Amino acid sequence: MMLAIAGWSLTACDESHDDWTQPTVYPQEPEVVIEGFSATPTQVAESTIDLGGMADGDSVQLFNFVQGTLPDGVKLENIRLEAKPADQPTATAAKVAASADGKVTKEELAKLVYTFYGKKATVRTFEAALYANAVKDLEAQLITLGAPFKLYLKPEKLEDPYYYAYGRATLSTADDAYKFVMTPVEDNDMAYTYTTKFTGIGGDLLVWNINYWTNDRASKDFSKVYAQGEAAKDKMSGTVNQGPEEGKATPTFFNAPQKNKFFTFTIDLEKLTYTWTLLEDQSPVEYAKISLIGINNDWNNDIDLATYGSANKHNWYLRYTFATDTQLKFRANHAWPDAGGADWGYGDADGAWNAGSEWAKICTNGAKNIMVTAGTYDIYFCDITGAAHFVPVEVE
Repeated sequence: MMLAIAGWSLTACDESHDDWTQPTVYPQEPEVVIEGFSATPTQVAESTIDLGGMADGDSVQLFNFVQGTLPDGVKLENIRLEAKPADQPTATAAKVAASADGKVTKEELAKLVYTFYGKKATVRTFEAALYANAVKDLEAQLITLGAPFKLYLKPEKLEDPYYYAYGRATLSTADDAYKFVMTPVEDNDMAYTYTTKFTGIGGDLLVWNINYWTNDRASKDFSKVYAQGEAAKDKMSGTVNQGPEEGKATPTFFNAPQKNKFFTFTIDLEKLTYTWTLLEDQSPVEYAKISLIGINNDWNNDIDLATYGSANKHNWYLRYTFATDTQLKFRANHAWPDAGGADWGYGDADGAWNAGSEWAKICTNGAKNIMVTAGTYDIYFCDITGAAHFVPVEVE
């Protein structure tokens, strides 16, 4: 392949390749032809690249670049891929830094995926092209290296599917954020909800994964926190940012569109969108107690959960260790319905839900017993929605 460079004085880079400042305009020079240049995708680039199989800092060779002899005064710089999703033809391509020997780091490829998609571990197809800038004196010319190609990337699967809410809506410290888990949406493993009374005065909540809370929170690395992006005019929906907005040091909290109202907040980490849904019933029943009943076949003594934060009276939490496999229900006010209380279970048969293997379900009044396998769990229950969660805890 030959590399042709035409018209130095025509442009430094067009608007989509703005890494270079606009050069001084000189009389146009004749086309320069450089023999011996080739840039071709490798077999790795033409197959699915599983980012979960790469260690942090690893690189993968995406193309073979053979550099011929450059004319006097010309140098090749800023070798890169530019890629956009195959299913988003109008999107602006993202730039991916590459080395002169055709290697791209795991971090650069992950950044490409997360620019357009959430973190679901599914294969993403990108339309990619290779570019460089030929530089002579103060001028730069955009150069296309080879034909466009498809790039297949699979992001690494998140270790744990547990996401937490933190902010005024929970009135908790960051240290206590693990006490406010979000509920996965059925049939969408990348969407989560949280229902409570929101303040609507600013700073209602941020969303973060348990891995962030455990590993990165102390260093104040906000790049893995999900935050407010651009809101719709009615403020009932909008986009989600991963980390702070460009130019800001901290992320922007999601904020309810009305003050002191009960909403269900839904975040879709696949589409990077959020919605607010106003509850029809703005006066849900308040219970003095929510408890577990039935542990080890003891249907007389309750194990109480607790609420945290003065404004959060409907989301309950308890860390508990089950010594053996057991069945249980959630109960209100230490009483059954015929005695002025309430109870929640799941399904039409006892054990239809094994919380040791499926961590979250929506329970209903009067349904059957829940099976829990032995172990330690963070247990959550929302008495408005019936959402119940059993998050396994590793005990040191």
